[in-house]
This record gives sequence, structure tokens and C-alpha cells, in this order.
Amino acid sequence: MARAVFFSLAFVLLLVGLSWAHTFASEEDVRPAAASEVVIYADTGDTLWKLASSVKKPSMDTRKAVHLLMKRNDLSNASLRSGQALIVPAEILP
Repeated sequence: MARAVFFSLAFVLLLVGLSWAHTFASEEDVRPAAASEVVIYADTGDTLWKLASSVKKPSMDTRKAVHLLMKRNDLSNASLRSGQALIVPAEILP
């Protein structure tokens, strides 16, 4: 009996944890792209550094471009998924 209660409680905690993680991983917090912004898509093997350096102004430091991409897309780390949409802010574009 105690074993069944333990597993039921563990299952409920797991479901609550997964729903909480899904809520915070949602991409709905990012505002839609403005007319002056561009949307790009990450491909397999792409990094924020590579994407930022390919779309930024020649005079802009790539570190700043990466920071602005992360800020605009509300990214907490530099990990990308293949097919992930990224909005490039107008201040990065040439």
C-alpha cells in the first residue's frame, strides 16, 4: 500500500514538474517580428555566433550582435535547435 502511494505521489510530482518546465520553455513571450526586423532559421550545426556574424553590420562586434540576438529572442543560453526561428533586430542588420 505504501509503495502504491509513493509511486502515485512521484508520478504527480513528475507531471507537475514537466508542466512547469514546459511553461517556462514557451516561445510565446517573444514579440512578433516588426517590419524592420528579419526572421532567420537555425540549421543543424548553427551557433548564435555563426548566425550573428552572418547577418550583422560589418562594423558591429560579433559579441554585441550575439547579445542582441539573445535579448531580442529572450534566450537564456546559446543553445539552438534545428529549425528554430530567430528574430534579428533592426539594429544588427546592415
